[in-house]
Amino acid sequence: MKKSARWKQFMASFSRSTKAIRYAFCLALLVISGCAPVVQMYSLGVGVYPGDPTENFSPTLVIDSTHYRNLALLRPVYQSSAYDYNLTGQLITDGIIDTTMPGWIVVTTSQGVLDKKEREWVLDRHEASTIGLDSSKAWIQVQMAGDYQVPAVDSLSMSGTVVVDTLQPCHWEITVEGSYDGVKWNSLGIVSGDRFPGIAATELASQPLPEKFGVFYGFGWKNAPGNIRVFNYSFETDSTVHYKFYRLDLNSPSAKRWDIGIFGLYHNGHFAPIGGPYDFTSAWKSASSGKEWVYVDLGAECSFNDVKLFWIRPAVAGSIQVSDDASNWKGIAPLPNNGANDVDIRLDREVKARYVRVLMTTPANKNDGYILSELEVLGTGGPLPVQHPQAPIDNDGKMSLSGGAWRLQRASLVHFDGAALSKLGFDDSGWLIATVPGTVLTSYLNDGAIPNPDFGDNQVLISDSYFYSDFWYRDVFTPPASYHGHRTYLNFDGINWKAVVYLNGHELGRIDGAFIRGRFDVTDILKPGAPNVLAVLVIKNAHPGFATEQDRYNTDANGGQLCEDSPTFSASVGWDWIPTIRGRNTGIWSDVYLSKSGPVTIRDPFVSTTIPLPDTTSADINIVLTLHNHARESIRGTLRGRFGKVEFQRQVTLNSLETKEIIFSPSTDPQLKLRNPKLWWPNGYGEQNLYKVNLEFIADGKLSDSKSFNTGIREVSYSENGGALRIWVNGRRLIALGGNWGFPESMLRYRAREYDVAVRYHKDMNFTMIRDWVGQTEDDAFYDACDKYGIMVWQDLWLANPADGPNPGDPQMFIRNFEDFVKRIRNHPCIALYVGRNEGDPPPVIDSALVSDLRELDPGIKYIPNSASGLVSGHGPYKLMPVRYYFQDRATKRLHSEMGLPAIVSYASLKQMIPIDSLWPQTSLWGVHDFTLGGAQNGASFNRSIEENFGDVDSLQKWLWLADWTEYNAYRAMFEAQSRNRMGLLIWMSHPSWPSLTWQTYDYYFDPTAAYFGCKEACEPLHIQWNAYTDSIEIVNYSVPDASDLIAIMRVMNLSGRVILKEKEVDLSCPEDSTISLFPVVQPQAAGRVSFISLELRRGSKLISRNLYWWKQVKDSMKFIMHLPKVHLASHTSIRRSEDRWYLTTVVSNDTKYIAPIVKLTVVGDKDGRRILPVIYSDNFITLLPGEERTIKMELSNADTRGERPRVVVEGLNVE
Repeated sequence: MKKSARWKQFMASFSRSTKAIRYAFCLALLVISGCAPVVQMYSLGVGVYPGDPTENFSPTLVIDSTHYRNLALLRPVYQSSAYDYNLTGQLITDGIIDTTMPGWIVVTTSQGVLDKKEREWVLDRHEASTIGLDSSKAWIQVQMAGDYQVPAVDSLSMSGTVVVDTLQPCHWEITVEGSYDGVKWNSLGIVSGDRFPGIAATELASQPLPEKFGVFYGFGWKNAPGNIRVFNYSFETDSTVHYKFYRLDLNSPSAKRWDIGIFGLYHNGHFAPIGGPYDFTSAWKSASSGKEWVYVDLGAECSFNDVKLFWIRPAVAGSIQVSDDASNWKGIAPLPNNGANDVDIRLDREVKARYVRVLMTTPANKNDGYILSELEVLGTGGPLPVQHPQAPIDNDGKMSLSGGAWRLQRASLVHFDGAALSKLGFDDSGWLIATVPGTVLTSYLNDGAIPNPDFGDNQVLISDSYFYSDFWYRDVFTPPASYHGHRTYLNFDGINWKAVVYLNGHELGRIDGAFIRGRFDVTDILKPGAPNVLAVLVIKNAHPGFATEQDRYNTDANGGQLCEDSPTFSASVGWDWIPTIRGRNTGIWSDVYLSKSGPVTIRDPFVSTTIPLPDTTSADINIVLTLHNHARESIRGTLRGRFGKVEFQRQVTLNSLETKEIIFSPSTDPQLKLRNPKLWWPNGYGEQNLYKVNLEFIADGKLSDSKSFNTGIREVSYSENGGALRIWVNGRRLIALGGNWGFPESMLRYRAREYDVAVRYHKDMNFTMIRDWVGQTEDDAFYDACDKYGIMVWQDLWLANPADGPNPGDPQMFIRNFEDFVKRIRNHPCIALYVGRNEGDPPPVIDSALVSDLRELDPGIKYIPNSASGLVSGHGPYKLMPVRYYFQDRATKRLHSEMGLPAIVSYASLKQMIPIDSLWPQTSLWGVHDFTLGGAQNGASFNRSIEENFGDVDSLQKWLWLADWTEYNAYRAMFEAQSRNRMGLLIWMSHPSWPSLTWQTYDYYFDPTAAYFGCKEACEPLHIQWNAYTDSIEIVNYSVPDASDLIAIMRVMNLSGRVILKEKEVDLSCPEDSTISLFPVVQPQAAGRVSFISLELRRGSKLISRNLYWWKQVKDSMKFIMHLPKVHLASHTSIRRSEDRWYLTTVVSNDTKYIAPIVKLTVVGDKDGRRILPVIYSDNFITLLPGEERTIKMELSNADTRGERPRVVVEGLNVE
């Protein structure tokens, strides 16, 4: 790699520009803070995270109209194509000028050359992605083309399946060859036999699984056809080889189809770095040799007069073009036709434009296409990032290092060690501004260096290999002089994947794993009252896995080799609900801060509570903590505590450097037996009472250290009767209703505001539990929100399904992370269950450690090894099923961990995630955003259901309304079906990690979907429903202790709202945790093609539950909806503001003679008409029969209004 002097020149110019802008920006902030005593702070916009300005430490982009510089440097690039996921357009503005040819992979099979998406499926070390070859004689060839860094290889393996004609056993043969030029081949191994390759798949299910078969365990061979055989063969070379070509030949006359999962190349027992993000060259390579283009978004209209191109394989025909809208382009200069690599196009005039495009029509080398290393546009204007001021110091002396002078640079561009980087005088002005806390990718996005990965298919514009790198973070900060005389600590709450930390020229140590805290005693190194320098080398994942890409039809494979690096954010490699995140979310993802203490510190306090159930009039409080004396002399002091209003204390003597465990309990401190305690209850069972716990150690009359946190008094117990897990909280059975969180946010940008909103939504849906899938959501703010709203947490550990990736490569690192993690979360009353692995069992060494650690660290909470078998069940289904199916076949006999279907978003949200020209008809971008026709979500079945029910749909808006109707009914049915056994259901999924079209209840922008209200309806603590399987009316009581004096009312009505079946009323009582079947429903002859079952449950005049069901006679009964006349719905909204909350009440009525199905209310700004989110709605997506009136209540925060007065818009399928 060659880094030119010109790169250094422009980085210096970049530095001078940002220094001037930063000075002006900070001066303005000081003026504002001095002049404005109170300023209303509004959230930063719908879909902008973190949304709270006080939690967002990203830089501000400010226009620089003064300095002549490279305007294209670190600006987003868009492309017509890219050869692979590494050589993308992003690299032509990264400031790195390469002159060497990049390397790339070509994979050819007996059926042709594989495209970008499929090309590396046999190389990606993941057997779930396979290449199918429909022939008895087939082959696969791998070529490392260009200037690929060819690795050493000393062994090979291949695995897959073959479909055979079992009646024709015969001689078969598999050979592996290598070549330097693709012409002359050398044999590397051969395996053969006289019947069939491999072993029968059914045999795998009846014997212990050989480790070599890896993830094939997850494929369910027990039910495999008898003609499928599984094979795994290895070959060792006579000596280490460095071939550029490898070929696998498969020959078996009995074979009908080969599916190859892995064609592995190894060296010294490890995968050789072939394919994936391992080979980096800073250049864009086109996918073709025809017409191609790349363009840069300068961020604003700029003035420029010089464009420079640094080619590796140039175009000899084309032009430089400009545009103001990236749609209409105007040529300003032709590309030279002399084939030169370095091109300086000096314009004869100053040009003004925002977008600059290089249009290529003819390459100099048709075999290699176009390869461009760098594009420079020289001029003035355009935005530059300005650092966010550092967060203020807390009252307790804690100094947050969020914001401030953080910088970031790719490690390959840094030629100094950590000791040098962590000293004053090092010039980091050419580095990017880093957002801390934040991942590396987040910093690039916030600096304006990459396009928004959440929009369209912008993920593929960002180079996977560029971000597969170590990165340096650097910060200069001044701690307060008051730190003198105290012990001081540098704290990291979360980095990914590993890190080495340096301060003021000293190496402090390492942090290994994404979920372990780093704490370094810097007393002898920190300089209070003076500038200090912190440098952190964030180390990339050892096994990043390969980029995946969903399309219209397929989801690509879930997971991959990244799982070997657990504990890490393993979902970042890509699943069928989240794309591959470039950089795999490496970075400083959580808080960094300084803290101080005296000579004695308090460590890891743990509060447990015991209640003499069923008596809840008292509770025993037990507190265990560790004191550590850092001094070399003994210290005597007082350990004081407060639990709520109850105080306790003890005199403690600590010897030199001694660590001592201290226990408080009613036996030592009788006041810790509380009388009439306020218990913490799950949502729907009672109040979420929290007690403040304060601990402090006083020595020589001075505070040495303190800890403060909230906890709750609750006791969780369990039973396994009948082989099924049941959970009790405070003596009452908890029926777990809720959903899975696969990931908080794709780039880890959630903070307290977002967690509060999302968990509050779960409370509003009447949910009681969230499953933290594979432990990917680990922020303290998440658990705080669950405590606040009464949502219990099923806590997975960091092990994906064995079919989705390998076991952790470092079990001891996994265990160390787990031990620290449990100490961090165990005081949260929301913790309900620890689960070892998703859809499988942990490796024995990890499983045994989890059991023993929990016995010591959190003994009151149960551990189970498997999320989907044993005491619980799982495995879907994940696609839309008929409503009757859920009642008949999915009323599960165990707590069921996964079941779901697509959940489509609103038109406003769809426009925010997909370009307008790709919205309709459904395009490949729908697949990119998880609505694939195939895969577990099976969008084809969802589309088919709409077509069968409603006929052809001619517009996107109509389709969206019908999708709302479809998902509302299905999500409601999933939960209502659980009334039979009441064992609990966690849907897949309740929360989206990015702008998605499947498996969610609200979308990425916090807009509740129709699924949200189907869930909310079905999960009411006391609920009336129609059982679609038994055609009967039921009352379900999940959590109401006194459900007596109830009246159930049923009416059957026709489309005009007229009652066609005599109203029924039943007086009843329904005990907690029970279901009562009231009476069957028989559809009257006068019902017509469609009628409605209207249900109400009342106690006196109070409405407790209501439900409305569409009752169809025949399959195509619903097609009339497509021809309903437009109706005008009368509505009136009253609006009230109380402090920082708005409360709206809308009365909407249908005074027409036509039904109004799927009526949605949306809160928007009164002036700008744009939606306001988040909003709590009492109901939505309602059906209004003729003459019917409904009242909907809404609540929202003033901070989310943008300063607008809210108003309500009423919409619907046929609402005018």
